[in-house]
Parts: sequence; C-alpha cells; structure tokens
Amino acid sequence: MSARWNYGKLNGLGGKDFQLLGRLLNALYVNTIELAQKEQDNFRLAIKEKENKCSRDNLLCYLALRKHDLSDLQLRLAEQGLSSLGMLEGDVLVSIEQVLKHFGIRPSNTSSLCKINAKSASLLLGKRSKLIFGSPSKGRRTYIMVTLDSTDIYQHELIEQLLENGMDLVRINCAHNTDKEWNLIIKTIREAEERLVQRQKGTRSRCMILMDLGGPKIRTGPMELKVRPLKISVPKDKYGRAVRFVEGFLDSEASYTELVDQVTGLSPSTFVIAISTGDGRGLGSLQKDQKITFKDAHDEHQRAITVLERTSPTRVRIGLEQTAYLKEGIKLECQTNSSNNKKYSFTVRAIKPQPIELKVEAGNVLRLYRDARLGHSGAGSGSDSKTAAISCTYPQVLEQVKIRHRIFIDDGKIEALVRSSNEQYLGLEIISPKGMIAKIKSNKGINFPDSTLKMPALTPDDIRNLGFVVEHADLVGLSFVHRPEDLYDLHEILSKLGHQNLGIVAKIETADSIHNLTQILIAGLELPKFAVLIARGDLAVEVGFENLAFVQEDILCLCEAAHIPVILATQILESLAESGLRSRAEMTDATMGQRAECVMLNNGIHILEAVRTLAILLNTEERHQVKKHQLFSEFTVQHAVFEEKN
Repeated sequence: MSARWNYGKLNGLGGKDFQLLGRLLNALYVNTIELAQKEQDNFRLAIKEKENKCSRDNLLCYLALRKHDLSDLQLRLAEQGLSSLGMLEGDVLVSIEQVLKHFGIRPSNTSSLCKINAKSASLLLGKRSKLIFGSPSKGRRTYIMVTLDSTDIYQHELIEQLLENGMDLVRINCAHNTDKEWNLIIKTIREAEERLVQRQKGTRSRCMILMDLGGPKIRTGPMELKVRPLKISVPKDKYGRAVRFVEGFLDSEASYTELVDQVTGLSPSTFVIAISTGDGRGLGSLQKDQKITFKDAHDEHQRAITVLERTSPTRVRIGLEQTAYLKEGIKLECQTNSSNNKKYSFTVRAIKPQPIELKVEAGNVLRLYRDARLGHSGAGSGSDSKTAAISCTYPQVLEQVKIRHRIFIDDGKIEALVRSSNEQYLGLEIISPKGMIAKIKSNKGINFPDSTLKMPALTPDDIRNLGFVVEHADLVGLSFVHRPEDLYDLHEILSKLGHQNLGIVAKIETADSIHNLTQILIAGLELPKFAVLIARGDLAVEVGFENLAFVQEDILCLCEAAHIPVILATQILESLAESGLRSRAEMTDATMGQRAECVMLNNGIHILEAVRTLAILLNTEERHQVKKHQLFSEFTVQHAVFEEKN
C-alpha cells in the first residue's frame, strides 16, 4: 500500500508556487535517500562489484519512492513542463536530481549510495540481457523465445524457418517427456543451424536453450477407475474446427482400447483400438487411404477412420478426423478394394478403466484428503462416504491451509473455500462456477493463494534432471520460486556439478514470490547470469485475474530498477499460434513485449506465423516506445523491506 505524499500548501495554492513544488520534490528526494541508506545493511552483497551495488541501491531507492502515492506531484511537475518522473526506474536518484536543477536545488550527499544515470542503466541491462540470452536479432532489442516439444523432433525445415524469422531462444519444458526426447529436440535445433550456415543463411549467433524444471506443481491426485466410453479428441482451433488428424492404431493383440502416452516415442499422446483376435486376418487386407466407418458411442453419428500404414500383420496405423467416443462392442466396418467387394468388420474390445471425473457447481461440498487415497464421487461402490473427495500430489502442504482460505482447481476454473478442517481432510465449499457444471479430473493444478506454503522449489526429479540440463542447456528455469533461498539451493547444486555459471531464470508465479521479489532480485544480482520470467498462468490464479495487469506492471518496474532482464510469458499470441487467426486483444497484449527483454511464445500449429508477427510488432513498437510512462500510486507490498520487515 502506498501512502499519499503530503503536499501541504501545494494543493491549497493550486500548484502556482513553483518554489514550493521544488521544496516538496527535494523533501521526497531526501526521504528516499534516508530510507535506502537504512536498508543497505539488511541487503549486503557477497559479490562486491560496483554494478551490483548500483543495482541494489537503485532498487532500494525505487522502493523508498514507491512507498508514497506520487500521482498528484507527478501531475504538478508535468503542468510546469518538467519530467513527471514516470520513467525513472533505472536511475531513480539521478532522474530526480535532473528535475531539482530546474528549481535551483543542489543534490544532497549520497556518499553511501551508488548512483547510476539513464544511459549507464540501459547499457547495464543490455549487457546482462546479452550475457544470459545471447546476441539479439538485428534491429530488435527484445528477444523471442519459443517453447518446443516432442512434436518438433526432426522438423528441420520448421526450425530453420523459425530461426530465420526471429526465434532467438528455445524453451524445453522438463515437466514433459524424458531426456531422450529433450536430446532429440536439441539435436534437431543444432542440425537446423548447421544447414542454415551451409546455405550461408546462418543466424547471428547460436540459439540459446532454456530447460525449464517442472518444480513442485501441486495437482489433483489419482481418481477411482471406472469403465466408460473412451473419448478420442482431435485438435481444434478456437472456433471448434478440426485442424489435423489424431493418429492411433488398430491392434489385434492389444488387451484394451485406450489412450496411450508416447506410443511412437515422438507424439505427446495417441490411442490404441483393440479388436477381436479373430479379426486380425482382415487387417492384412487394409490398404493405405482406405476408410473405416463406425457409429459414435455418444451421438451415434457416423465417424470415419483413415488407414495410414500397415506397421505389422496385427497392427495398422490410422488417423481419426473428428472427435469420437468408443465403447466395447462397436463395429468398425470397411469395404476392401478387391473385385468381390467383400466387407470386413472389426469389433472393439474392452475399454480400459479410466479415472472418474467429479462434476461440481457452486454450493457443492468437497473433501480434500490429507493423504494419498483415491478421489471418489459422492455415491457408488468404493466410496467411503456420501461426500465427493479428492487428494493432492503434495498433501503435506495442507498443514499450512486454514479455514476461510481459498483453493483454486484446474487453472482457476473452479474456486473453493475451506469451511472445516480435521485430521483426515479439509472440508471445501465450491464457490464457482455458478450456473454451470465443472469437472474435476486427476492431474489438474491446485493453487492456494491465501496460504504460505513451505516447500522447496527443487523436487527430486528436478535434481536428477539437472545432470542432463547442465550438459545441454544455456539457461535453467526454476519453477515456483518462493524466496531467495530457492535460488541459493539451485546455484549450490549447479556448483557441485561444475556449472556454476549456468544462467538461472526465476519463474515468478506464486503470491509469495511477488511479495519476496525484492529479496529474490537482490539474490539474483549475486548470480553470474540471472533473469526473471513472469509466468502469467499460475500467477493470474494466485493474485486474481483482475489484478494480473497491475502485478505484472509492478514486476516489470522492480526488475527494471534492479537492471535485471525479464521474460514475459503465457498466452501471448496463443490464438494465432494455435489456429492461425489474429485477435485484436492479443495483438495489443503482444506489443507489451517491448516492456520486457524477452517474450515467450508457446508452441502451436501456426507457431511460425506467430513468430513472424511478433517480430514485426516488436520492431514497430520499439521505434515508437521505450519502456513506459506511468503515475506512481498503489504498489505491491514487499516483505522484509522498510516497515515490512519480518
């Protein structure tokens, strides 16, 4: 919370007393220095480089300044044709001193504080950005990062085009796939770079690789299993139109019809339709591009399967054109291309039991177990009570969750309030959605925005994965950072692995990380290479969607004050990347990218068009804007700074 600066006689005089305005600004300047000097001892730096000291001191000065609501003062300065201080993040004291000169006021003694001017601040931020991100593209200050996954393996032409059209960095999410797939993705990138060099189209520098550790993402636990029609989903655009096949297999030796992860080793997921053993002879007669039809188990409409390849006498690779539901006993019918027009039919075998989905709406009661038991519905066999219940992947955190705390499930789609607590479970009341049904599935994210969760940012899986990361990546992303100790823990492990200079990116996605951001930034100043990533997905749930824009602005300002590079991420040009369609809101949001040093795009079918568009937007926007101009009013409270000390 920012306190309104005391303008005293200024408001009464209507801003006409020029010298009084100068004295008020000078009083603010002196107050800023005094507060920052008092905090220096609380934030000592182990590395005594002048650049780090200047960044720390400037950050403390900025926080001292933002303790006050300065909007009226800024408007008064603007009325006099003076700088309104709306762009002073990088050089707080020097910016104020430049304005004080117009009032004939000489700056105070700031011998213990390191001052930095605007040019030096810009050069320092650029230096740190280049150190961690590599050389920027010609004519563009802001870097472009693209998330790639296993679907991009061996896509050399696509990777080449991405590199040619502006991709500066690649992000690999270690929460998915294994080191086998990660290695193939990186190999594909390096081979694409070599091909460009051979054609004398080499990029300005080697593409940097960020490997993003999964971290302790809290998710809903496993659910009871139940046999129900199997839904096979086809990828769709924002208008619900199918954009490509989903590939799977007909298999006469499979035990169950099911969805399967990593059947091919390349695609994220696929499906297997088990058919009766006696039907295996018919598979040998199927030809490429032949159609197989069946009635959907959900709406009984006709669906079509296309034969893509016979991989063995008992297995055929197929493509499904529309989302479909299958159940045991459905007939798959096809007509051969032989002269006798003989028809074959295959019978779908048993559907593998699937985790149940809990249907909830506002007013429902739900239990959140404190142990790892299976989630269940409120009725039916296997339930130990009449109340529906779920578990979570980190039940130990529930010790820090209190009555009346909010809990969000599935990226904020479902909101609940803790109404009761006992040794076995938390009793929740569903608050939203209202007027509609929502489904709770296993492995969906859970957020606790009102609870201070004490858990390490590094999981055992993360620590194991670091062995691969340090050998193949240029940067490592630390998910769910809460406090500066999380950075120290990661850097200690990197040092033991002999890679203490690997770049570290702190992902800001929890309420704790927002309030501890000053401490996190000062800890980051002591690392060889450091940047911050604003992960707007979980962050929006943690702080409230309505507050996201304000919190994002505060993060950008604090990082600029500390001269630390920022990556802006989550849903940037998402519709364009996934469906190829532009939206006005996304175009406007993407132009915010020039406020950061790097912008991240998530993968999609039209990712190349998204990269091209973002490069154009950033090039255009940087010619018209440099960072921003704003009024200083409300600001996010920073823990352990000034009166907010713990």
